Amino acid sequence: MKKRLIKILVLSFCIVMLLGSISASAIVPYTTYTYDVNGKMVKSPHAYVSSTLITANSVLKKFEAGANKNASALYTTDDIAFGSIEDVCTDEEENVYLSDSINNNVKVLDKNYALKFIISEFINDEGVHDSLSGPTGLYVSDTEIYVADTKNKRIVIFDKLGNFVCIVPEPSSDVMPANSIYTPIAVAADQAGRVYVVSQSTNYGVISLNRDGSFNNFIGPQKVSYNAFTILWRSLFLSDEQIAAGEKFVPTEYNNITIDSEGFLFVTTSSIDAAKQQEAITARDKTADFAPVKKLNPNGSDVLRRNGFYPPSGEVDVNTIATAENAITGASVIVDVALGPSGMWSIIDQKRSRIFTYDNNGNLLFAFGDKGEQIGQGTAFNAIAYQGTKMLVLSDLNIITVYERTEYGDLVAAALQNTLDQNYDLSVEYYKSILQHNNNYDSAYIGIAQSLYRDGEYEESMKYCKLAYDTENYSIAYAALRKQWIEKYVYWIPVVIVAFFFILSKCMSYISKVNKKGLVYKEKRTLKEEVFYAFHILTHPFDGFWDLKHEKRGSIKGATTILIITVIAFVYQSMGRGYLFDPYNEGANIMMTILSVLLPVVLWVTANWCLTTLFDGEGSLKDVYVTTCYAILPLPLTIIPSVFASNFTVLDEQGLVNLLTGIGFVWAFMLLFFGVMVIHDYGLFKNLITILGSIIAMAFIMFIGILFTSLVQKIASFIYTIFIELKLRGSTDSIGEFFAKPLNVIITVVAVIAVIAIFVLASKGMKKLKEKFGKVGR
Repeated sequence: MKKRLIKILVLSFCIVMLLGSISASAIVPYTTYTYDVNGKMVKSPHAYVSSTLITANSVLKKFEAGANKNASALYTTDDIAFGSIEDVCTDEEENVYLSDSINNNVKVLDKNYALKFIISEFINDEGVHDSLSGPTGLYVSDTEIYVADTKNKRIVIFDKLGNFVCIVPEPSSDVMPANSIYTPIAVAADQAGRVYVVSQSTNYGVISLNRDGSFNNFIGPQKVSYNAFTILWRSLFLSDEQIAAGEKFVPTEYNNITIDSEGFLFVTTSSIDAAKQQEAITARDKTADFAPVKKLNPNGSDVLRRNGFYPPSGEVDVNTIATAENAITGASVIVDVALGPSGMWSIIDQKRSRIFTYDNNGNLLFAFGDKGEQIGQGTAFNAIAYQGTKMLVLSDLNIITVYERTEYGDLVAAALQNTLDQNYDLSVEYYKSILQHNNNYDSAYIGIAQSLYRDGEYEESMKYCKLAYDTENYSIAYAALRKQWIEKYVYWIPVVIVAFFFILSKCMSYISKVNKKGLVYKEKRTLKEEVFYAFHILTHPFDGFWDLKHEKRGSIKGATTILIITVIAFVYQSMGRGYLFDPYNEGANIMMTILSVLLPVVLWVTANWCLTTLFDGEGSLKDVYVTTCYAILPLPLTIIPSVFASNFTVLDEQGLVNLLTGIGFVWAFMLLFFGVMVIHDYGLFKNLITILGSIIAMAFIMFIGILFTSLVQKIASFIYTIFIELKLRGSTDSIGEFFAKPLNVIITVVAVIAVIAIFVLASKGMKKLKEKFGKVGR
């Protein structure tokens, strides 16, 4: 009996332990994730999980239970009611502050969410009884509480016990923009006593005031964005009345603000054009032009680091078209920002009820949250604040969700904090622990790479940088490794350089020798002579292209060889560029690369020959093709060395490599310009007109080709559909039934006639083209 009892107890203990070990993810009603370099969502362990809710009922229960005796003596249960909570804020003691715009008060809770006191009525600095009216934004410093008293158009300051300190009145109307109503909705303050206010209807930036209400300046106005054509149109063709009645080019407004310990302002906005905001994310734009969150220095310049895969703007992969009922589309709507421990900061997406948390370099650490009514979800998040290691998020239902940091979240915070404290060896250990939980955490790879760099292990550091697509630290590590290599082989480098130029000079001398022998007219020339002659054209385009046509110094064979060399150069470029020049390359598409070279050549040759035939050009189709291929020789001559050099350069030297490639394109265009002018015997102006016309003709040919292909595809699809229909019915009777309908007969006849007409026209066109080619080619 005792043995059986012991077995039952042991079994019960194992069951309890098993149930206790069930992952929290099994009950968390949202997904925690990050984004990879390709913009795809990657699941992550939960960094925060919802633990409890702060509601009017929860505060009331603690009040009735006597959690705070002083509060019980001063207030009644009616004072606990939540009217409309507008903002949530915390202090270093983890007290929680809630602004209530309907009950016109600020409720202060202790760290256990029991009521401490309520700020509502006070005696102002003139000795008059006063009260708050519609308070919204809150800010709490080490010693004071700042309240945006919205309806009274002022900022009211209290001490940490709720005693009145002073009022920051509305600034004088002469400093405010025309048609602007001062409506403070968010507030912050620095250690020097300056007060920073976000006004709902002011679009000139953050208002900086002194404590006496005197105006300092506007900080960080949002840029107005419009193109040059719109400016010209408005200034030349619209009257003042039309401009006033039309679209107003005004900067966007900020909606929230907070400040860090160094005096930098973090501001958010939700009035940016959603399409432009999303375009900036997709383009990985590191500027602040269409950023919903900024970090402003005292001069109003944005200094926020955006070094992650995508700028910190909330959701990356968004739907643009609603494919289901109640589907959420478009860019994130950012309404608040909060500064957390260890350099972390978070923004909330009101549209999706999600929190996005970043480090001080702008890397996305994790995102979580979702629409819904379960604990941890919300209908619309309005405000966010950190309470120590916890996160408080206010929804529009007067519910504050408390999120507890998990073990994984603790590891992330510890790694970031040790990095900030320069405890790099310890931070590496935390990063390695993080990777055991989540091998998609890119900041861990970067942290390890930086530690390896400091230890002088540059090659290993570069490997970890590659895993995180971190080009900046990769470049730094490679520069150090290259320096070591140069120091090691310092005596051999001059030898290699001299040898290279010696071989190059010998090659050029041999090419020149072959070209001199080619001055003698021959009916047939070798492929070597034809290809080497292209090097003469590089520096002598006028007589070079003249001899190419009239002295038969080149041919289709030689031109095609140069074209093949150019194709090989572009394929090499797509496959062989250095990591810093193409960090996101997942493998070259060789066929597309080849097509990207051949298609422009074919279009150019066809368009130029067709157009110059109409403008009395003397060059044949063969001449245009040969001239074009000989003119593009600078491309492989510059692309190949630039691609080779890209494997040995750092970020600061990329401009030189790109300059070399750019020189090749400019050189090739100049050769093509003069080559066309020589073979057609055109003057400068006529040549310029025909080249521009050829470019337009290339676009027209592309359009016709796409249209023709689309038409053939539609006809083929229709015929195939008819075939499948008849095949599925499977009998001659069904065929008879199909053709018994007049509409089906008409459609079938039209389709057949269209197919026949297309092939007849194509045949005639090819015949005429052949005749024309034979005529001009003689």
